[in-house]
Amino acid sequence: MDSRNKVFMNGIIYTMDGRICEAMAVEEDRILQVGSQKEIMQLVNKSTQMIDMNGKTMLPGFIDTHTHLVGYGISLMTVNLSDADGIEDIIERCRRYIEEHKVTDKQWIIGRGWNQNNFGEDPRFPNRHDLDKISTKNPILLLRTCGHIGSVNSLALEEVGVDKHTHIAGGSFDCDNAGLPNGIIREASLEWFKKNRCVVDDHAYIRKGILKGSAELLKYGITSVHTEDSYDLGYSGDFEHIAETYGRMAKMKELPIRIYQKISLPKKEDILRFLQGSNRTGQGDFYYKTGPIKQWCDGTIGARTAALRKDYSDDPGNKGILVYEKQELYENVKLAHEENMQVCLHSIGDASLEMIIEAYEKVQKENPKNLRHRIVHCQVGDRKLYERLKKINVCLNIQTAQTATDWSMMSKRIGNDREKDAHNWRILTDMGICLTGGSDIPVETPDVFYGIYAAVNRKDREGNPKNGWLPEQALTVEEAIKTYTVNAAYASYEENDKGSLTEGKLADMVLVDKDPFVVDPMELKDISVCMTMVGGEIKWSKE
Repeated sequence: MDSRNKVFMNGIIYTMDGRICEAMAVEEDRILQVGSQKEIMQLVNKSTQMIDMNGKTMLPGFIDTHTHLVGYGISLMTVNLSDADGIEDIIERCRRYIEEHKVTDKQWIIGRGWNQNNFGEDPRFPNRHDLDKISTKNPILLLRTCGHIGSVNSLALEEVGVDKHTHIAGGSFDCDNAGLPNGIIREASLEWFKKNRCVVDDHAYIRKGILKGSAELLKYGITSVHTEDSYDLGYSGDFEHIAETYGRMAKMKELPIRIYQKISLPKKEDILRFLQGSNRTGQGDFYYKTGPIKQWCDGTIGARTAALRKDYSDDPGNKGILVYEKQELYENVKLAHEENMQVCLHSIGDASLEMIIEAYEKVQKENPKNLRHRIVHCQVGDRKLYERLKKINVCLNIQTAQTATDWSMMSKRIGNDREKDAHNWRILTDMGICLTGGSDIPVETPDVFYGIYAAVNRKDREGNPKNGWLPEQALTVEEAIKTYTVNAAYASYEENDKGSLTEGKLADMVLVDKDPFVVDPMELKDISVCMTMVGGEIKWSKE
């Protein structure tokens, strides 16, 4: 071993391949050996870098399988509305942002995080008249916490060219009593709006977002992300533009963490255009690799846009929004499937889940392939739908932090009977379906141990509800950690290189201050990361 190699000693190492060890030897960017301290010390010479873990616990580096990294990084530089308690608070925060950042006329104001459920006695969406009070000289776009609904001011509508005749399938521009757009934009219409802002973010801006977001993720022990980046914070470019920035950074060895790129291709023509090129799932290296095609099939429960088979319990007549017709979705999936492209579909409601299952079943029957297609969220279903999921070998990218966030509104939105079939992580795990962990940043916190805490306890940060929400659906600590390690690596075909601290795999590790297998389950959320390593290099350390 030479100076590029390291030995980690005097710790507790959970390899996640069934072993508990004391020490590890790393040779360049790979794990050479894991074992007892006596075994590993035999590999040491005077040039070996020794790292004393001081009794701390080592785990494989965490893999977050559902992020919007660029949007997350940029969100750290824009108006934070995550804890706004009303529309007046939103107005004041945006005014303060304009003043503090010396924003010039015509410059877009972007913000995210408002949630009308936190607005007390006036739980409505902010409209253009509200946002016009912030500025009539700057176009404004403020996204709801879920990212599926946005509010804009009058100037923003004017700049993009939205009027009473504007219509985008799979979404809506809400109108006032006079039939004019009121500044509230939903689902596919919002995506169209963002891409038509006539602003192309330059590479320096995107690079800054990637670096800023990655720096935060390393603090939580995240060494790899599966990310879709043309979606958030009003981004007006396209996948090729973002991919070019990632490509430059990968070539210059500037990426702090590993990227598995989800590609937003919302329409059939977008998929056909992409498939004319040679880029396919799995191409690239271990720092930047092409992942699945991503599409959104419905919205969210909080915004009442998730597609349900029956009406919302608290909004009769509303079943949410299905972005695609059945035949349209099937044709999109088929195009990708036949070209060996992995597919990743957003589904929160049971109507969208049923439509997705039918599409996957059909393409698998016509052309059987194990492409490990994916469903993001999968929050509302039933036992019959879950049985069908089991047969088509999909991976589910779940967000257990949303389990902690959503429990208090679920019975109101979908009623007690359907609530029992929501966030059924225990049932799905027992069926042998691959569940992978994700944060959906910037929607939720990237704190992995909060996600593990929520999966194990089925409670929010304050410890509610007292006995856990649907406690029979809880995961064990080991199962929860596997969603961020072993299972997550499988979802990107990287189980031979990531996910466990096994000899020959990439030396991506995280050192934490407490043993998650020993602490009281309620203390899981309090575990802190002490050190994060990618390819054997220390990328972040608390010290």
